[in-house]
Amino acid sequence: MKQVDILFTIVLLLIAISIVPLESAGQGTTAAPILNLGGGTRAAALGDAFSAINNDVTAALWNPSGLGIMDRRQVALSYVDRAQLFGEAGEGLYYAFFAGALPFGDVGTLGTMLQLEGQGEIDVTTTSPEPIRTENLGTNWVWTVSYADKLAKGLLGGVSGKVISLKLGEASARAYAIDFGLQYDLPSILVPIRVGAAVQNWGTRIHFIDENQSDPLPRLFRFGTAIILFNQGNNQIRLIGDLTASIDQLRKDEDELRLELSAQLSNELGPMDDQEQETEFTSEQLADARSERGIGVHALEWRHMQKSIGLEYWLGNFLALRVGYKEEPGINLLNFSDHLTYGLGVKLLNYQLDFAQLPGGGPEQKRLNVFALILQF
Repeated sequence: MKQVDILFTIVLLLIAISIVPLESAGQGTTAAPILNLGGGTRAAALGDAFSAINNDVTAALWNPSGLGIMDRRQVALSYVDRAQLFGEAGEGLYYAFFAGALPFGDVGTLGTMLQLEGQGEIDVTTTSPEPIRTENLGTNWVWTVSYADKLAKGLLGGVSGKVISLKLGEASARAYAIDFGLQYDLPSILVPIRVGAAVQNWGTRIHFIDENQSDPLPRLFRFGTAIILFNQGNNQIRLIGDLTASIDQLRKDEDELRLELSAQLSNELGPMDDQEQETEFTSEQLADARSERGIGVHALEWRHMQKSIGLEYWLGNFLALRVGYKEEPGINLLNFSDHLTYGLGVKLLNYQLDFAQLPGGGPEQKRLNVFALILQF
């Protein structure tokens, strides 16, 4: 198949998938939180602004087209001890991933990744508060295979397939998903600018019991830019920004939306009799409710989108300093530092060690220390 045919096919698929969420998606209850844990210490330090970054083995977590111009083989290992957020109560909580990318010259790059989420342990009790045993809650995992290539001058395309395996006590569930992504280098202007867009986690629903009790995967639409503000001698400064919309909820049935509004009204005003519970809502009220919940096209409203911005400075090919800021919808954090991320990277021969510190949450709003090792060869 010619490159122009590949380009035409991928662009059509990306546009088609993007149009559906505009008509029928929004924020809702989703399963597989492991898909929201991100990945890549470099991205974490930049506030998760990464959909326009390429030539990085971890790019597939944000936009599979970022693997399209890999010039060397890369392997990455990362481990985050999430128990540091909860003390003894967090025993066994961790997030780790392994990623590898293998470029094949003119025929593109093949990548793979394994994400692991340890869910910790709980004490099992009966009638007595004393535990009779400790039970491991199991490990969630996601295996991803990605392919990316240069489609035309300045244009990269990529696709990923995922297998998601989840544990919930003795029950388990499996789902399958696909990601599409594009990156484009804008024609030469004052400074080099790259834009990226990706649709992620488009796939089957998660159900532990039956299909009537299931949740969608956390589908996302990402759009980002990367601008090289300064590149002279041994100094380079790059500014990166991302907007992320949750497009996981299919169009809510009007009767279901009315029931939600009735329940909300009951909670606000107290119990109502049967007649009052059959409150009719106008089309304007239903439209306002869709907007408030981010349903359909409202998912792309500014207030419903995650905003991420990062700044990266490289001194030669040896030292990188990074800082980022991330604001997530529906999460009200009082302090500026609760949105702030930062980190650094050090390269030596074929090895790169990355470090990042970011808000981790937990009962005491502690910060997480994240490390990653990348090998290029």
